Amino acid sequence: MIVFSRAALVAIALFGAGQACASSVTYALNQSNDLGDGPTYATVTISDGVAGNIDFSVQVIESAFPAPLSNFGMQSFFFNYNNSLTISKSNITNMNPASWDIREEKNAGGDFGLFAFNAVGTGSTRISLLTFSIAGVAGDTIADYALGYAGWTSEFFAAHIAGYNDSTSGNSSGKFAGSTVVPVPAAIWLFGSGLGLLGWMRRNS
Repeated sequence: MIVFSRAALVAIALFGAGQACASSVTYALNQSNDLGDGPTYATVTISDGVAGNIDFSVQVIESAFPAPLSNFGMQSFFFNYNNSLTISKSNITNMNPASWDIREEKNAGGDFGLFAFNAVGTGSTRISLLTFSIAGVAGDTIADYALGYAGWTSEFFAAHIAGYNDSTSGNSSGKFAGSTVVPVPAAIWLFGSGLGLLGWMRRNS
């Protein structure tokens, strides 16, 4: 039987935590054509999913907005892909809400430029969370969806968010974009590693 020292167990746990974190990357939408740049207005998390899928989760941060109203939420979301890959709207699956549609090569507005895909709600549908997957694309990775549209924009993602009361500008909607990676706090890695290590030690004591 192989016996590991406590130091070795901690090192193994930390390595595993690092590997787990590498399979999911979160970006901040922290620029706006209406509200000030800097705050994180929404996050975009891209993950390695099951069966080779790439999963997206787009979360609006309601607390970052002035006076959100009853109809507050995201109306559309824009993203890109590596054009060396062959991807069409038919590769975008598991859309939630299912009523949302995909349009290709749309300008996000707000001086944020053109994007390869635009996920958009129907009618007055506004949401705080959008999830979907990209399936059936051979060899794609998270990095293939975290890039700007060549010749148009350096921003990776953009969103149209509406239903708030900006008393300064008088606007109730704006465009929000970004490409800043949100770092995973080291404490989370250590916490996850500690739980795994504790469980292993209990089972093997």
